[in-house]
This record gives sequence, C-alpha cells and structure tokens, in this order.
Amino acid sequence: EIRNGVMGRDYSTKFSKYLSLGRLNVRFLFNYIKDYEEKVGANKSTYWLVFELLWREFFYWSYQEHQKKFFSLNGLGDDLDFSDFNEKEDYGFLFKDDPFMLACYGELRESGFISNRFRQVFASSFIHYYQRDWREGAFLFEQLLVDYDVFSNWGNWQYLAGVGHDPRSRVFNVLKQIKNYDQDYSYIKSWSLFDSKVEIETKLKKIYSGFPLD
Repeated sequence: EIRNGVMGRDYSTKFSKYLSLGRLNVRFLFNYIKDYEEKVGANKSTYWLVFELLWREFFYWSYQEHQKKFFSLNGLGDDLDFSDFNEKEDYGFLFKDDPFMLACYGELRESGFISNRFRQVFASSFIHYYQRDWREGAFLFEQLLVDYDVFSNWGNWQYLAGVGHDPRSRVFNVLKQIKNYDQDYSYIKSWSLFDSKVEIETKLKKIYSGFPLD
C-alpha cells in the first residue's frame, strides 16, 4: 500500500543496499518470503517484494545477453554508439530553479538514495525535459547511489529513455506525480532550498505546465 512513498524509513524495505553489496543473498530472501507466505499467507507486500526481485533478476540476465549494448547511446539497438557524454555537470546549478529536480539531486547527494517512484520521475525529466543523454543520468546514479547495481541501473535508464526493452517514449507528468506523492511539498522542502509553497508551485508550473502534453 505504501510502496510509492517518497520519505521516511518504512515505506520500503531498504533491502537494495544490502542486495547490491552482496550482504543479503537474493535466493535466501526469496525463500524466506515464500516460507512466510506458506505460514502466514501472501499479501501485497510479499507480492511486490518477489516482483521487484524478479525485475532485478531480469536486468541481470538481460545484461548477460546484451552486455556492452547496456552502455551504448542507442541501447539495445543494432548501432553501437559509445560517444562521450558529460560526466562533470554542476547539477546544483542546472536545477537551481527547479524545486523537484533540485530536491531529488539533494537527496541523492546527501543520502545516496531516492525512492523508486522519484527515481523514475527524475530520470524521465532528466532525459525528456532537460534533453540530457540518458547515459549521463545513469552515470550520475552510478557515482552516488548507495544501492547501485550495474544491471538494474543502466537497464532502467535505458528503459525510460526508450532504447531498452519494450522501446517507446516514457514521459512522466511531473506535476501530476508531485500532486500524487508530495502534495504538501514535504519532500521538496526537505531536500531543496525552497520552503515557500507559493514559490514552489509557481516555479513548477512555469517549468512543467504543458509538459508532457496531456
């Protein structure tokens, strides 16, 4: 019920750091969940835990098949493109007038973590609104995430850029996502320099109104 939360400790398991470091064994966790379901019963939480473990597994095996295509600008397409991309952007300056992106970058920089929901929205805006190379975003996450996993990270950025599996444009409506998951701007106020509701709303509407076109 709360898997799309964006703030706090308990809206998600926070297993990802331990999985990425090998401190938590995937097979052990999977079997533990299945034992729990047999003894206590399945529920939405156990369903989504298994679902996300399988999604993680999918990207692992996808990499085994495609390998270096995971790092090509064209993704899983036939034409390989390993051209340079910007690795030293000042994102604090780039996002200085964007309360949402600045908050996401602030949390990433300070804590090494962002919720699953806002990772997707951040990546969508990074690629489609700011028109940045998706590999630049994947590299940014690689440098700062405490739960960085090469397969899931690069696979998910490809997916959102429309050059991975099921290739199509995936553009999140940023205003709608904020309304659904940060309606009172608690997240934005916590991780950005903006603390005025009026200023936040004004800036967000100026940037994202009409993007994407509904």
